[in-house]
Amino acid sequence: MLSVLFVAAFSTDAEKLACVSKKVWSVDYILDNRAVLSCLEEKAYDFLLFDFEAGGEYPPNIIKEIYGQYPILPIFLLSHQHCNFVEKAAFATNMILGCFSIPYEFNILHNTIQNTLEGKIIRIIDMYDIDPVTAPLYTKLQGQSVEIQMVRNFILQTAQQHSHVLLYGESGSGKEVVASLIHYYSKNRPGKYLPINTTCIAEDLAESLLFGSCKGAYTGAIDKEGLFSEADQGTLFFDEIENLTLNLQAKLLRVLETHEYYKLGGTQKHSSDFRLICATNCDLQEMVDQGLFRLDLFYRLDVAHLIVPPLRQHKEDIGVLAYNYLKQTRKHLSREALSLLCKHNWPGNVRELFNCLERAVFAAKASPVLFPQHFDI
Repeated sequence: MLSVLFVAAFSTDAEKLACVSKKVWSVDYILDNRAVLSCLEEKAYDFLLFDFEAGGEYPPNIIKEIYGQYPILPIFLLSHQHCNFVEKAAFATNMILGCFSIPYEFNILHNTIQNTLEGKIIRIIDMYDIDPVTAPLYTKLQGQSVEIQMVRNFILQTAQQHSHVLLYGESGSGKEVVASLIHYYSKNRPGKYLPINTTCIAEDLAESLLFGSCKGAYTGAIDKEGLFSEADQGTLFFDEIENLTLNLQAKLLRVLETHEYYKLGGTQKHSSDFRLICATNCDLQEMVDQGLFRLDLFYRLDVAHLIVPPLRQHKEDIGVLAYNYLKQTRKHLSREALSLLCKHNWPGNVRELFNCLERAVFAAKASPVLFPQHFDI
């Protein structure tokens, strides 16, 4: 059963809705729109029904304030027939999901809202006023800051090329999300996207994993394909590329230059054409100077590069990130909690934020709203 906050113009409207919807919705209502924000702080709702004629402040101002604090909360607008409905709804085209006239047929109201809520991506598309084709840029890479928009622009520009990509960024900043989106929008999309953390590659098994092996190549070896083969016409993502040994760096460079390789223990030449995206939180140029990273491989990789911004550089996105994360828990942030989160420096970036929210949800127990005392930062 979905929980609804109905900002009603008349108590009779609210009582009627509560009656006809009692099998599918749990309806709370208020008659003064100025009480909306305090209600949202006390309880988590699945969506908001807002009657344009409800008492209180000028409706556009209230809705904009709601939208600013709860940007992903679904809002549906109601209006009596004598109103100039289209004109009144126009101000909020990016803030509301649907408009309905009073009186209404409940079955139509219910089915429309249900279908809209089930297609959650519609909310994201409407929120940013974007084309559905680019919707993943907003659902996977959340935020409205200039920094995040620059990352989106880089993704779209780079995806159209076939050059290798080098992503710099702190741990937890979202480098793998960027890599997966570059693959998604590239011509390699029909091929596989294979993410690999190089710290998880045991040195004695690395060549077999990358190149594949032939039976008898070593004790227990069997015929198998490697990652280079699987990634053909696709994308290979190496996270923490700085951990590759100099020996493997040389062999990787050879594959990138010739698109050819031999399986471990094999004599037959194989070919593979894949895009390589690498990520690091180290200064590779400094590693080159120290003899820890090959200069020729660095030049091969550093064709298109991006510094993924740390969360502390786009704190204005914390509200959207937190709201989206908490939506599945049916909890909300209080204004004081959001202010606390925005003051934190977030050395662990988005990953740390989500971990912090998860702990706060546990600490809050039955409380639908997270307050500063629920956070341990």
